[in-house]
Amino acid sequence: MENASKALIIAGAILISILLISVGIMVMNSAYGVFGTMGQRMDSAAIESFNANFTSYQGTSQRGSTVRQLINSVIASNGVPENPPISVSSTATGVTGTGVTDQAALSTMASQVSATARYSVSFTYGTGDQAGLITGVVIGNAGAAPASSTP
Repeated sequence: MENASKALIIAGAILISILLISVGIMVMNSAYGVFGTMGQRMDSAAIESFNANFTSYQGTSQRGSTVRQLINSVIASNGVPENPPISVSSTATGVTGTGVTDQAALSTMASQVSATARYSVSFTYGTGDQAGLITGVVIGNAGAAPASSTP
C-alpha cells in the first residue's frame, strides 16, 4: 500500500510539472508575438529613416544643383554595404543613364546635370524584402512627372 501511495504522489508531481511547462510555453509564445510586432515597427522606422535621406529632393521643379546633391547622396548610400543599392535613371534632356548604380557612372550623370536647369525628381519603391524602400531615382525634365511607384 505504501508503494502505491508513493507512485501516486510521483505521478501527480509529473502531471503538475507538465502543466507548468505547458503554461510556460504558452506565455513565451504570446510574448514572442508582442516582440515580433515590435521588430516590424523597428523595420518600418528604419525604412522611414533611410528614405528620409532622399525624399526632400522629390519634386517637379528641382534646381540642377539640388539634383547633383541627390546623386551624390545616392553615391554615398551605395557605398555603404548594408544599404540596398539605389539606381538612377534619367529621361531628362542632356542627362543619360538608365538603372545606373556604379559610382563612376553616377558621377558622370551628376556632371551632365546643368546647375541652372530645372528637373523633376521621383522615386521608385521596392517590393518583397525591400518593400517601402527607395530603390530608384528617376530624373526628368522640369514640369514632367516621371513615373514612380508609391510605397
